[in-house]
Amino acid sequence: MDVVSGTDSPASSGGVEKLLAGIRRLTGLADGAADADHIYRSLARELLRVPGAEEIHIHHLAAAGEADDLVDVYMFAAEGRLSYMVPRAERPPGVSWVARARRSFLAADADEFAASVPRLTATGEMSCALLLPVAERDEVEAVVLLVRRIAEVYDATSVQAASALVEQAATALALLRARLEAGTDAVTGCMNHRAMRRRLEEEIGRAMRTGGPLSCLLIDLDDFKLVNDRHGHPAGDAMLREVVQALVGEFRAFDRVARYGGDEFVVILPNAELESAAAAAQRALERLRALTSYAGEGGVSASSGVAQWQAPMSTDDLLAACDNALLRSKREGKGRVIRAPQHAR
Repeated sequence: MDVVSGTDSPASSGGVEKLLAGIRRLTGLADGAADADHIYRSLARELLRVPGAEEIHIHHLAAAGEADDLVDVYMFAAEGRLSYMVPRAERPPGVSWVARARRSFLAADADEFAASVPRLTATGEMSCALLLPVAERDEVEAVVLLVRRIAEVYDATSVQAASALVEQAATALALLRARLEAGTDAVTGCMNHRAMRRRLEEEIGRAMRTGGPLSCLLIDLDDFKLVNDRHGHPAGDAMLREVVQALVGEFRAFDRVARYGGDEFVVILPNAELESAAAAAQRALERLRALTSYAGEGGVSASSGVAQWQAPMSTDDLLAACDNALLRSKREGKGRVIRAPQHAR
């Protein structure tokens, strides 16, 4: 499946300098990028410059528990972008092969287009499509497609240039994830407040692009101060760790549990409507009641406020909606789930 042909070359027109400049810019993102979306957009911009493409398709592979892949299409120096979802079962054969083999693939004729990227053939004539894996921690998390409709087929030097840019972006992504993972709460091991905000901003951006639902819930332990007063802070810390373990075990693999502060926790629920999020929160509170450590026979009591993101809500707006619902839960007797009101769009 490895096909390399054509006549163009980045080195033929000062492309080496452009390539090195692009690598330097991607390297700088390891410390400066706010989220993965920033890195992918920058990668698309560099690939549109060197080795050159009319379109960049970034096929984000569905994580465990997700049914659909997300595809971002960049054009016009990455200033134009559209996004759509593809069911995992309809993933293009070429994307599946690259993800499995962790090798690049250049489709350069009609038969290869039909066999590897059939969807693209329906959108117009093509000269070639270069597929490259974005690998992190020995796993491919995305496949990048460089599409040429008019220009000549990529030659070996251009393929190498594209590979170098994608590899540098993968390094930046790995360092970004390491920074985010370093943002863990020292007591419980879950995400801390700062990392939670970054993740929530990223999920809001995804929901804006795809139109998919996003919900968030805030959980506050009832009368937690009594545990510290009666048993000491080490016992309180142990109880917080048990709470986090219970929450992580209750929610889906791709949901994120974070310590909001003190005895409050945030759970980010991508692809969840308000009703299902509230049901998940109720199950979580029941699971906490089953804990017995330092909490007496009644287990750990907690209250929860749940809200669903709606445009144009910001991160602060969504968290405030959760907090207001939580305050209602406390006022109405604790140990219950209250939903934030949804406004008509």
